[in-house]
Amino acid sequence: MKNKLLLSSALVGSLIAGSAALAQTTVTGDLAIQYRAQEFKANNGLASTRGFGRESQVNFTNKGKLNNGMDYQAGFSLEFDGGTRNISTAYGSSGMLGSAESNSISNENLYIDFISGSTTLTVGVDHIQNITTDVIPQILPVFDNVSAGIGGKATNTYGANPKEAFGVGIMQKIPQAGLTVSALYVPRNGDYGTSEQTAPYAGASQVTASTADNTLQQAGSRNSAYELGLVGKDAFGVQGLGLRAFMNREESQNSAVPNLNGNRYGVTYAAGQFAVGAEKGKQNRTNGTTSTDASQSTKAYGLTYAATKEVSVGVSHLRTDLANTTLTEKITSLQVGYNLGPVAIAAAFSDIKDLGATSATGADAKEVQIRLTTSF
Repeated sequence: MKNKLLLSSALVGSLIAGSAALAQTTVTGDLAIQYRAQEFKANNGLASTRGFGRESQVNFTNKGKLNNGMDYQAGFSLEFDGGTRNISTAYGSSGMLGSAESNSISNENLYIDFISGSTTLTVGVDHIQNITTDVIPQILPVFDNVSAGIGGKATNTYGANPKEAFGVGIMQKIPQAGLTVSALYVPRNGDYGTSEQTAPYAGASQVTASTADNTLQQAGSRNSAYELGLVGKDAFGVQGLGLRAFMNREESQNSAVPNLNGNRYGVTYAAGQFAVGAEKGKQNRTNGTTSTDASQSTKAYGLTYAATKEVSVGVSHLRTDLANTTLTEKITSLQVGYNLGPVAIAAAFSDIKDLGATSATGADAKEVQIRLTTSF
Protein backbone atom coordinates (compact mmCIF):
# COMPACT_ATOMS: atom_id res chain seq x y z
CA MET A 1 0.00 0.00 0.00
CA LYS A 2 1.31 3.42 -0.90
CA ASN A 3 0.01 6.70 0.50
CA LYS A 4 -2.12 8.05 -2.34
CA LEU A 5 -3.42 11.18 -0.62
CA LEU A 6 -3.01 14.41 -2.53
CA LEU A 7 -1.97 15.95 0.76
CA SER A 8 1.55 15.06 1.80
CA SER A 9 2.52 13.76 5.23
CA ALA A 10 5.78 14.30 7.03
CA LEU A 11 8.18 11.41 6.44
CA VAL A 12 10.95 10.58 8.89
CA GLY A 13 13.19 7.65 7.95
CA SER A 14 15.05 5.56 10.52
CA LEU A 15 18.60 4.64 9.50
CA ILE A 16 20.23 1.34 10.40
CA ALA A 17 23.91 0.74 9.76
CA GLY A 18 24.42 -1.59 6.81
CA SER A 19 26.63 -4.66 6.98
CA ALA A 20 28.30 -3.98 3.63
CA ALA A 21 30.70 -1.17 2.80
CA LEU A 22 29.13 1.91 1.22
CA ALA A 23 25.62 0.66 2.04
CA GLN A 24 22.83 1.89 4.27
CA THR A 25 19.47 0.51 5.28
CA THR A 26 16.38 2.65 5.68
CA VAL A 27 13.21 1.63 7.52
CA THR A 28 10.00 3.52 6.73
CA GLY A 29 6.32 2.80 6.98
CA ASP A 30 2.78 4.07 6.70
CA LEU A 31 -0.53 3.53 8.40
CA ALA A 32 -4.14 4.12 7.37
CA ILE A 33 -7.20 3.95 9.64
CA GLN A 34 -10.57 4.41 8.03
CA TYR A 35 -14.21 4.68 9.01
CA ARG A 36 -16.85 4.05 6.37
CA ALA A 37 -20.64 3.96 6.38
CA GLN A 38 -22.52 2.48 3.41
CA GLU A 39 -26.16 2.40 2.45
CA PHE A 40 -27.54 0.12 -0.29
CA LYS A 41 -30.89 0.30 -2.05
CA ALA A 42 -32.57 -3.13 -1.96
CA ASN A 43 -36.14 -4.48 -1.97
CA ASN A 44 -37.63 -0.97 -1.92
CA GLY A 45 -35.77 -0.32 1.31
CA LEU A 46 -32.26 0.52 2.48
CA ALA A 47 -29.63 -1.83 3.85
CA SER A 48 -26.72 -0.23 5.70
CA THR A 49 -23.37 -1.14 7.20
CA ARG A 50 -20.59 0.74 8.96
CA GLY A 51 -17.26 0.12 10.67
CA PHE A 52 -13.51 0.61 10.70
CA GLY A 53 -10.78 -0.68 8.41
CA ARG A 54 -7.00 -0.54 8.61
CA GLU A 55 -3.85 -1.06 6.60
CA SER A 56 -0.23 -0.74 7.70
CA GLN A 57 3.09 -1.37 6.00
CA VAL A 58 6.77 -1.42 6.95
CA ASN A 59 9.42 -0.97 4.24
CA PHE A 60 13.06 -2.06 4.43
CA THR A 61 15.46 -0.62 1.83
CA ASN A 62 19.19 -1.15 1.41
CA LYS A 63 21.24 0.72 -1.19
CA GLY A 64 24.86 1.29 -2.03
CA LYS A 65 27.62 0.50 -4.52
CA LEU A 66 28.58 -2.78 -6.16
CA ASN A 67 32.26 -3.67 -6.52
CA ASN A 68 32.00 -3.04 -10.27
CA GLY A 69 30.99 0.57 -9.66
CA MET A 70 27.27 0.17 -10.39
CA ASP A 71 24.63 1.25 -7.90
CA TYR A 72 22.19 -1.20 -6.36
CA GLN A 73 19.05 -1.07 -4.27
CA ALA A 74 17.25 -3.93 -2.57
CA GLY A 75 14.29 -4.18 -0.28
CA PHE A 76 11.01 -5.70 0.81
CA SER A 77 7.83 -4.61 2.56
CA LEU A 78 5.55 -6.22 5.11
CA GLU A 79 1.89 -5.28 4.70
CA PHE A 80 -0.75 -5.91 7.36
CA ASP A 81 -4.34 -5.56 6.20
CA GLY A 82 -7.36 -5.87 8.40
CA GLY A 83 -9.12 -9.25 8.32
CA THR A 84 -12.68 -9.96 7.22
CA ARG A 85 -14.98 -10.85 10.10
CA ASN A 86 -17.11 -13.92 9.51
CA ILE A 87 -20.60 -13.29 10.87
CA SER A 88 -21.39 -17.02 10.85
CA THR A 89 -18.44 -17.83 13.13
CA ALA A 90 -19.26 -18.55 16.75
CA TYR A 91 -18.22 -16.01 19.38
CA GLY A 92 -15.17 -16.88 21.42
CA SER A 93 -14.92 -16.97 25.20
CA SER A 94 -14.14 -13.28 25.23
CA GLY A 95 -17.45 -12.52 23.55
CA MET A 96 -15.72 -10.98 20.55
CA LEU A 97 -16.19 -12.25 17.03
CA GLY A 98 -12.96 -13.67 15.59
CA SER A 99 -11.23 -12.29 12.53
CA ALA A 100 -8.58 -13.54 10.13
CA GLU A 101 -5.48 -11.58 9.13
CA SER A 102 -4.61 -11.68 5.46
CA ASN A 103 -2.56 -14.83 4.81
CA SER A 104 0.09 -13.04 2.78
CA ILE A 105 2.09 -10.14 4.19
CA SER A 106 5.40 -10.58 2.37
CA ASN A 107 4.61 -10.34 -1.37
CA GLU A 108 4.86 -6.54 -1.33
CA ASN A 109 7.63 -4.62 -3.05
CA LEU A 110 10.36 -7.31 -2.85
CA TYR A 111 13.24 -6.60 -5.22
CA ILE A 112 16.92 -6.25 -6.08
CA ASP A 113 17.78 -3.44 -8.52
CA PHE A 114 20.97 -3.03 -10.54
CA ILE A 115 21.38 0.62 -11.57
CA SER A 116 23.62 2.09 -14.24
CA GLY A 117 22.97 5.75 -14.91
CA SER A 118 19.42 6.08 -16.27
CA THR A 119 18.92 2.31 -16.64
CA THR A 120 17.60 0.01 -13.92
CA LEU A 121 17.40 -3.78 -14.16
CA THR A 122 15.06 -5.14 -11.51
CA VAL A 123 14.28 -8.65 -10.24
CA GLY A 124 11.36 -9.07 -7.87
CA VAL A 125 7.63 -8.63 -7.35
CA ASP A 126 5.36 -5.56 -6.96
CA HIS A 127 8.16 -3.05 -7.54
CA ILE A 128 8.39 -1.85 -11.15
CA GLN A 129 6.17 0.96 -12.47
CA ASN A 130 2.91 -0.66 -13.51
CA ILE A 131 -0.64 -0.39 -14.80
CA THR A 132 -2.31 -0.07 -11.39
CA THR A 133 -1.17 3.44 -10.47
CA ASP A 134 -3.83 6.09 -11.07
CA VAL A 135 -3.08 9.14 -13.18
CA ILE A 136 -6.15 11.23 -12.34
CA PRO A 137 -5.69 13.72 -9.47
CA GLN A 138 -7.55 12.69 -6.33
CA ILE A 139 -7.48 13.20 -2.59
CA LEU A 140 -8.63 9.72 -1.58
CA PRO A 141 -7.88 6.71 -3.84
CA VAL A 142 -11.13 6.26 -5.74
CA PHE A 143 -10.26 2.90 -7.37
CA ASP A 144 -8.50 1.07 -4.53
CA ASN A 145 -10.63 2.60 -1.82
CA VAL A 146 -14.06 3.81 -2.94
CA SER A 147 -14.86 1.31 -5.70
CA ALA A 148 -13.16 -1.71 -4.14
CA GLY A 149 -14.65 -0.95 -0.72
CA ILE A 150 -18.24 -0.90 -1.96
CA GLY A 151 -17.93 -3.86 -4.37
CA GLY A 152 -17.80 -1.84 -7.57
CA LYS A 153 -16.65 -3.13 -10.94
CA ALA A 154 -14.33 -0.17 -11.51
CA THR A 155 -10.78 -1.41 -11.02
CA ASN A 156 -7.18 -0.44 -11.78
CA THR A 157 -5.92 -4.04 -12.07
CA TYR A 158 -6.52 -4.44 -15.78
CA GLY A 159 -5.80 -7.59 -17.72
CA ALA A 160 -2.87 -9.80 -16.77
CA ASN A 161 -1.53 -7.40 -14.08
CA PRO A 162 1.88 -9.16 -13.99
CA LYS A 163 3.40 -6.81 -11.40
CA GLU A 164 1.90 -9.13 -8.77
CA ALA A 165 4.13 -12.00 -9.98
CA PHE A 166 7.88 -12.58 -9.70
CA GLY A 167 9.75 -11.53 -12.80
CA VAL A 168 12.51 -9.51 -14.44
CA GLY A 169 12.08 -5.98 -15.68
CA ILE A 170 13.93 -2.98 -17.00
CA MET A 171 13.26 0.74 -16.61
CA GLN A 172 14.88 3.38 -18.81
CA LYS A 173 14.69 7.07 -17.98
CA ILE A 174 14.70 9.57 -20.84
CA PRO A 175 15.42 12.80 -18.94
CA GLN A 176 15.26 15.04 -22.00
CA ALA A 177 11.63 14.02 -22.59
CA GLY A 178 10.63 13.59 -18.94
CA LEU A 179 9.71 9.96 -19.64
CA THR A 180 10.44 6.55 -18.12
CA VAL A 181 9.74 3.45 -20.22
CA SER A 182 9.61 -0.06 -18.78
CA ALA A 183 9.21 -3.71 -19.70
CA LEU A 184 8.40 -6.60 -17.34
CA TYR A 185 8.41 -10.36 -18.00
CA VAL A 186 7.07 -12.95 -15.55
CA PRO A 187 7.51 -16.68 -16.32
CA ARG A 188 4.33 -17.70 -14.44
CA ASN A 189 1.70 -15.08 -13.79
CA GLY A 190 0.15 -14.95 -10.34
CA ASP A 191 3.24 -16.54 -8.73
CA TYR A 192 4.75 -14.26 -6.08
CA GLY A 193 7.42 -16.75 -5.05
CA THR A 194 7.61 -20.21 -3.51
CA SER A 195 10.07 -21.24 -0.83
CA GLU A 196 13.62 -21.38 -2.18
CA GLN A 197 13.58 -25.12 -1.39
CA THR A 198 10.34 -25.70 -3.31
CA ALA A 199 10.07 -26.61 -6.97
CA PRO A 200 8.18 -23.93 -8.94
CA TYR A 201 5.51 -26.42 -10.03
CA ALA A 202 5.30 -30.12 -9.40
CA GLY A 203 1.61 -30.73 -9.92
CA ALA A 204 -0.32 -32.52 -12.65
CA SER A 205 -3.50 -30.43 -12.66
CA GLN A 206 -5.19 -29.96 -16.00
CA VAL A 207 -6.39 -26.52 -16.94
CA THR A 208 -9.91 -26.30 -18.31
CA ALA A 209 -12.14 -23.47 -19.37
CA SER A 210 -14.14 -23.88 -16.14
CA THR A 211 -11.14 -23.43 -13.84
CA ALA A 212 -11.20 -20.15 -11.94
CA ASP A 213 -8.25 -17.77 -12.04
CA ASN A 214 -7.43 -18.15 -8.34
CA THR A 215 -7.34 -21.96 -8.73
CA LEU A 216 -4.97 -21.63 -11.66
CA GLN A 217 -2.73 -19.43 -9.55
CA GLN A 218 -2.63 -21.87 -6.65
CA ALA A 219 -2.04 -24.85 -8.94
CA GLY A 220 0.84 -23.10 -10.67
CA SER A 221 -0.92 -23.44 -14.01
CA ARG A 222 -1.00 -19.85 -15.25
CA ASN A 223 1.16 -18.96 -18.19
CA SER A 224 3.83 -16.32 -18.76
CA ALA A 225 2.93 -12.67 -19.06
CA TYR A 226 4.49 -9.32 -19.89
CA GLU A 227 3.75 -5.63 -19.47
CA LEU A 228 5.07 -2.58 -21.34
CA GLY A 229 4.71 0.90 -19.88
CA LEU A 230 5.48 4.59 -20.22
CA VAL A 231 5.26 7.24 -17.49
CA GLY A 232 5.79 10.96 -18.06
CA LYS A 233 6.40 13.71 -15.50
CA ASP A 234 6.67 17.26 -16.84
CA ALA A 235 6.59 15.40 -20.13
CA PHE A 236 8.24 16.94 -23.19
CA GLY A 237 9.27 19.98 -21.20
CA VAL A 238 5.70 20.96 -20.26
CA GLN A 239 5.67 21.64 -16.52
CA GLY A 240 2.74 19.90 -14.83
CA LEU A 241 2.01 17.51 -17.71
CA GLY A 242 1.78 13.86 -16.67
CA LEU A 243 1.31 10.86 -18.95
CA ARG A 244 0.77 7.14 -18.39
CA ALA A 245 0.32 4.33 -20.92
CA PHE A 246 0.48 0.57 -20.20
CA MET A 247 -0.45 -2.66 -21.91
CA ASN A 248 -0.09 -6.25 -20.74
CA ARG A 249 -0.83 -9.79 -21.89
CA GLU A 250 -0.97 -13.29 -20.42
CA GLU A 251 -0.87 -16.21 -22.81
CA SER A 252 -3.69 -18.69 -22.32
CA GLN A 253 -2.93 -22.23 -21.15
CA ASN A 254 -5.97 -23.62 -22.94
CA SER A 255 -7.44 -23.03 -26.39
CA ALA A 256 -10.92 -22.77 -24.87
CA VAL A 257 -9.93 -19.65 -22.88
CA PRO A 258 -8.74 -16.49 -24.66
CA ASN A 259 -5.50 -14.72 -23.83
CA LEU A 260 -5.85 -12.16 -21.06
CA ASN A 261 -5.12 -8.61 -22.27
CA GLY A 262 -5.28 -5.23 -20.59
CA ASN A 263 -4.41 -1.63 -21.37
CA ARG A 264 -4.64 1.71 -19.61
CA TYR A 265 -3.66 5.22 -20.61
CA GLY A 266 -4.26 8.71 -19.30
CA VAL A 267 -3.11 12.31 -19.00
CA THR A 268 -3.05 14.84 -16.18
CA TYR A 269 -2.16 18.51 -16.00
CA ALA A 270 -1.46 20.62 -12.94
CA ALA A 271 -1.23 24.41 -12.98
CA GLY A 272 -1.17 26.52 -9.86
CA GLN A 273 -3.77 25.28 -7.38
CA PHE A 274 -5.68 23.17 -9.93
CA ALA A 275 -5.06 19.68 -11.31
CA VAL A 276 -7.22 17.82 -13.82
CA GLY A 277 -6.91 14.43 -15.49
CA ALA A 278 -8.61 11.67 -17.42
CA GLU A 279 -7.82 8.03 -18.17
CA LYS A 280 -9.26 4.89 -19.69
CA GLY A 281 -8.60 1.22 -18.94
CA LYS A 282 -9.85 -1.94 -20.63
CA GLN A 283 -9.51 -5.70 -20.32
CA ASN A 284 -10.86 -8.36 -22.65
CA ARG A 285 -12.19 -10.69 -19.92
CA THR A 286 -12.67 -10.61 -16.17
CA ASN A 287 -12.35 -14.21 -14.95
CA GLY A 288 -11.05 -17.61 -15.95
CA THR A 289 -14.45 -19.24 -16.40
CA THR A 290 -15.16 -17.42 -19.65
CA SER A 291 -14.48 -19.30 -22.89
CA THR A 292 -15.22 -16.20 -24.95
CA ASP A 293 -14.24 -12.59 -24.43
CA ALA A 294 -16.26 -10.59 -21.87
CA SER A 295 -14.66 -7.16 -21.97
CA GLN A 296 -14.80 -4.44 -19.32
CA SER A 297 -13.72 -0.81 -19.67
CA THR A 298 -13.58 2.12 -17.26
CA LYS A 299 -13.28 5.84 -17.92
CA ALA A 300 -12.09 8.01 -15.04
CA TYR A 301 -12.02 11.78 -14.52
CA GLY A 302 -10.58 13.81 -11.66
CA LEU A 303 -10.29 17.44 -10.60
CA THR A 304 -8.63 18.84 -7.46
CA TYR A 305 -8.16 22.32 -6.04
CA ALA A 306 -5.67 23.23 -3.31
CA ALA A 307 -7.62 25.93 -1.49
CA THR A 308 -4.84 26.55 1.05
CA LYS A 309 -1.58 24.90 2.09
CA GLU A 310 -3.58 22.62 4.36
CA VAL A 311 -6.95 22.15 2.63
CA SER A 312 -7.68 20.52 -0.74
CA VAL A 313 -10.98 19.56 -2.33
CA GLY A 314 -11.70 17.35 -5.32
CA VAL A 315 -14.17 15.34 -7.32
CA SER A 316 -13.69 12.00 -9.13
CA HIS A 317 -16.04 10.25 -11.53
CA LEU A 318 -15.81 6.66 -12.83
CA ARG A 319 -17.89 5.06 -15.60
CA THR A 320 -17.58 1.28 -16.10
CA ASP A 321 -19.14 -0.72 -18.94
CA LEU A 322 -19.32 -4.53 -19.26
CA ALA A 323 -19.82 -6.47 -22.46
CA ASN A 324 -22.75 -8.50 -21.11
CA THR A 325 -24.99 -5.61 -20.05
CA THR A 326 -26.25 -2.31 -21.40
CA LEU A 327 -25.96 -0.68 -17.96
CA THR A 328 -23.12 1.58 -16.86
CA GLU A 329 -21.80 1.65 -13.31
CA LYS A 330 -21.28 5.29 -12.27
CA ILE A 331 -19.33 6.37 -9.20
CA THR A 332 -19.05 10.03 -8.23
CA SER A 333 -16.93 10.91 -5.20
CA LEU A 334 -16.72 14.38 -3.59
CA GLN A 335 -13.65 14.66 -1.39
CA VAL A 336 -11.86 17.00 0.99
CA GLY A 337 -8.47 16.64 2.64
CA TYR A 338 -6.74 18.42 5.53
CA ASN A 339 -3.00 18.29 6.14
CA LEU A 340 -2.01 18.19 9.82
CA GLY A 341 1.69 17.78 9.05
CA PRO A 342 2.62 14.24 10.11
CA VAL A 343 -1.04 13.15 9.88
CA ALA A 344 -3.49 13.74 7.04
CA ILE A 345 -7.25 13.39 7.16
CA ALA A 346 -9.53 12.89 4.16
CA ALA A 347 -13.29 12.61 3.93
CA ALA A 348 -15.46 11.59 0.99
CA PHE A 349 -19.09 11.30 0.06
CA SER A 350 -19.64 8.88 -2.84
CA ASP A 351 -22.76 8.20 -4.87
CA ILE A 352 -22.98 4.96 -6.87
CA LYS A 353 -25.47 4.20 -9.64
CA ASP A 354 -26.05 0.68 -11.05
CA LEU A 355 -23.47 -0.88 -8.72
CA GLY A 356 -21.84 -3.80 -10.52
CA ALA A 357 -23.65 -2.88 -13.77
CA THR A 358 -25.75 -6.01 -13.36
CA SER A 359 -29.29 -4.87 -12.59
CA ALA A 360 -31.45 -1.77 -12.98
CA THR A 361 -33.26 -2.49 -9.68
CA GLY A 362 -31.75 -2.19 -6.22
CA ALA A 363 -28.29 -1.39 -7.51
CA ASP A 364 -27.68 2.10 -6.10
CA ALA A 365 -25.59 2.92 -3.05
CA LYS A 366 -24.09 5.78 -1.06
CA GLU A 367 -21.02 5.92 1.13
CA VAL A 368 -19.41 8.28 3.61
CA GLN A 369 -15.85 7.67 4.73
CA ILE A 370 -13.17 9.35 6.82
CA ARG A 371 -9.53 8.28 6.49
CA LEU A 372 -6.50 9.04 8.67
CA THR A 373 -3.00 8.39 7.28
CA THR A 374 0.51 8.90 8.55
CA SER A 375 4.01 7.99 7.41
CA PHE A 376 7.13 7.41 9.46
